Amino acid sequence: MYKVLIVDDNDNNRLTLNLLLEEVEDIEVYEAEDGQLAVEMCVKNHFDLIFMDIMMPNMDGFEATKFIKQVNKKSMIIALSALDDDASKHKMLSLGAEDYLTKPLNSEHFLQRIRQYLRIIELRNQKIHKYPQALNPFNAHVYHRTMTFRVDDESALAEFWDYWLNSEKNIINLSDCVRLIYGFGLWLLKHEYECSLVVEENEEKLYMMLVHVKPLGSNIIKNILLKHFANAKYILSNDMLTFQLDKEVKRDNGVVEVSDEAKKILSKTHDNVLSAVDYINNTAISFISKIDGLEMINDETDKAILVFEKEPTKRNLAVIYENFQEYADILEELMDFEHLGFAVQTLIDFLGTLTEEQFDPEKSKRLAAMLLNLLHDLASWRENVFITQVARDIHYLDSSLLSSCIQIEAIFEEKSLSLDHDDDIEFF
Repeated sequence: MYKVLIVDDNDNNRLTLNLLLEEVEDIEVYEAEDGQLAVEMCVKNHFDLIFMDIMMPNMDGFEATKFIKQVNKKSMIIALSALDDDASKHKMLSLGAEDYLTKPLNSEHFLQRIRQYLRIIELRNQKIHKYPQALNPFNAHVYHRTMTFRVDDESALAEFWDYWLNSEKNIINLSDCVRLIYGFGLWLLKHEYECSLVVEENEEKLYMMLVHVKPLGSNIIKNILLKHFANAKYILSNDMLTFQLDKEVKRDNGVVEVSDEAKKILSKTHDNVLSAVDYINNTAISFISKIDGLEMINDETDKAILVFEKEPTKRNLAVIYENFQEYADILEELMDFEHLGFAVQTLIDFLGTLTEEQFDPEKSKRLAAMLLNLLHDLASWRENVFITQVARDIHYLDSSLLSSCIQIEAIFEEKSLSLDHDDDIEFF
């Protein structure tokens, strides 16, 4: 029997959660009207799962979470808030909460998560042996230590979750990364595939690697990341998915200092829109001449795509992706568009692997059409951001361009999982 504590000063909110939890077996539900009472209850009793409101009298959810984690680190705390606020979410997760849900709750989604949380609690005391490997493709300069979770049952995933989210790690976006890896791993186990989770790190970065992901299909992985972890820095190559995460650096006075690179990545949110005019005013003039040169490249690529459509050969395709390389090189230099640059570079690398045996008439026609759309989107991006500067947000086309790159690859991929059935993975 699991003990569940609902902490909320609103009677209706507590009642709503109680009604939802009636669908869950083997739990005892307790209530606290504010954070101070919740802390006092946790000192006397252990609670497996705690639902924590944030804004409460006497003691808010932030302080209560901090004290409860000092009393019992094993208590799983789920923050609840009416505000979808990144700052509050980050603060709660850094204090030890393992998830952050916004109200109103979707009952089906909520119950699905709760059952997974209870399963993690059930498994978290089980141990496995670790078999270290060195796999990180981002950076060879890492510590000698390597942590490996050999995932042959759910207890390994639970231990992985527990290790990374049940104590303060000071790693940016850790919760989003762990939750997605857990989902991918659970799908692989469900379909009787074994996988490994390998972690390496250095002073500034952490690298998480999920090995043996091929059964998922790269198109599925990329679409889920695009929807749920859009700012992820990752490499998907062959049979391995690798995430690069930034560490927070704490000064001696306890103040968190984030690296310049991390600041640039974290600044790319919908709450921090950057207009084209402001962006150009703060961009080196030397870049503008390079952007101007893309107009000629754009025209040449347009013609090359039409040539490929009529005569789909490896040579004609090479002209196309060599021209796209001009875009990728410039995007790589523009830090504000590094994720977009990575997507274009990944597409170029993929096009380079295609053989003429794959160029059947239907696929070649679809490829040409989608490459033209991508090219026109890039031309629009260049025009609206750098020439007319009318874009109110310089990232207004990012999602569209990223999705286009993914869908182009999907033309030639044999997917083991349909895009229409990816809910099995997205249980979080």
